[in-house]
Amino acid sequence: MRHVLSLVEKGWAGARQVSIRFTESGAQVEHLVRGWISREVLEVITPYRGVRVRGIPKQWYKVIAWVRLFLDQGSRHLTLILVDNERTVQWIGRWFPALRQKVVLVLEAPDGSPQIFWRGRAVEVSALLSVAVG
Repeated sequence: MRHVLSLVEKGWAGARQVSIRFTESGAQVEHLVRGWISREVLEVITPYRGVRVRGIPKQWYKVIAWVRLFLDQGSRHLTLILVDNERTVQWIGRWFPALRQKVVLVLEAPDGSPQIFWRGRAVEVSALLSVAVG
């Protein structure tokens, strides 16, 4: 089973929209969200099979994300890493150069739709589906 890791620091709407497309094609998606998430919000944002959302306390977020990437860097199952800001792209590239090609930047357009950048260029979700689900 293919796995997509999503590191959410600013807003989860764009990453969530993209992850729903991945799970519909058979991938598993795990969102690590910076900050505590109430049970009510979790019930709203995780009704999709194959999606897990975990709130991480802000002070521990980078540490837990680093450990997770460290443990997953040799995994064949980790296919993509969704991030929501350029600083995280740079941070991953600095600490985990082998994972650099798996990082997908998901920004939110003014209309709420996701803008997706992979390997330095804008792409559509459909272009990533074959990578995410193998």
